[in-house]
Amino acid sequence: MASMEGLRIDRSLIPTQPRDVERFLKSDSCPVDTSLPPGFPKVVDSKTAWSGENAKFDPSTEQHTLILSEAEIGELEEGCRMFKELNLPFDAVSEKTLPLPTLSAKLKAWASELTQGVGFFRIRGLNPQQYSSEKNILMYLGICAYVAEKRGMQDERGNMLLHLTDVGPQNAGINERQAPYSNISQPYHTDAGGLIALYSLGQAETGGNSQLVPMATVYNEIAATRPDIIRLLASHTWVFDSFGLTPAYNVRPLLYPLKDGKVMFAFARRPLLGSSQSPRSEGVPELSDAHVEALNAVQFVAAKHALSTSLPVGEMLFWNNLSMLHSRQGFTDGGAGKRRHLIRLWLCNEATLSGWSIPEEIKAGWDDAFELDGREQKWPLDPITDREFITYQARASGHD
Repeated sequence: MASMEGLRIDRSLIPTQPRDVERFLKSDSCPVDTSLPPGFPKVVDSKTAWSGENAKFDPSTEQHTLILSEAEIGELEEGCRMFKELNLPFDAVSEKTLPLPTLSAKLKAWASELTQGVGFFRIRGLNPQQYSSEKNILMYLGICAYVAEKRGMQDERGNMLLHLTDVGPQNAGINERQAPYSNISQPYHTDAGGLIALYSLGQAETGGNSQLVPMATVYNEIAATRPDIIRLLASHTWVFDSFGLTPAYNVRPLLYPLKDGKVMFAFARRPLLGSSQSPRSEGVPELSDAHVEALNAVQFVAAKHALSTSLPVGEMLFWNNLSMLHSRQGFTDGGAGKRRHLIRLWLCNEATLSGWSIPEEIKAGWDDAFELDGREQKWPLDPITDREFITYQARASGHD
């Protein structure tokens, strides 16, 4: 790869965005080899190959939003009442145990947008302040049951949901607690779920926007200008730090070709570069400058085309994690009622599995999340604040 001579390669968790991404992507001389790796398309032609520079893809508009009516909210409340009468745990929430006779069809139609449309949608209309913590989670699970059949386990403790909120310095310092439990920015990355859902119980005073960008759009721009970067992203040369687990690190690609002309990124910068909260482990090989330049190219192109959207209290946001990268703005909480608090679920439905094959190198992590095998499922009603949990570095799920 032809790096940009004279410029320091930025190894920060979030590198400084260049003013001109196109100029950054230009190599010092045109690459002699303009080929793409076997199986990779010249262009991904997909409904998800949009850019946030186009205003019609603003996710806050009604075009991409299901607005619940009073009758539909009443139906959801009644479904929750019927589920409670069964005296079952949250694990048992399903279409059968929490019926939504009319809302169900609408939810399934919107869910198809995740795999057959633009790759995201949101739901508006609930007021979580009217409900208890338990009722909010039950209503959330009830809606999600009609979006996806499976829910994923998000950590080694068996937690099926994660409270994304800044738990504060009284629990651990800013350079100790991991990103879900602090207010720092997060770079573009993927999670371990097929579909991602967020439910907003609280909004920060400033910042905290979620940012979404199609993998297809990022791929298409880089493939057209720097096929050498695509070749490197697809190579088995990327060293992922395990942060104390065995083996000490894993080596795999971070970009994969899929069937039907799709491509998929699967990565996070933290295990590739380390961070203030998770320094690179001793003995784990560092990435070369060429690798970091390629990684930064993904970050810069993603930021160029991303949608940035707030999530007001009571709204839910869903996206396809197998076709979208996401990031988070840093944020500042205020007083009561102005603290960012989202509940995250990892989901999977048959449409996801039929449209996106999971690469073998990441299948173990996928299976660990979705093949529960009778493991105990935990559903914390409130954020977990114990120091060991919020500072644990090796938890790939949820810290990236």
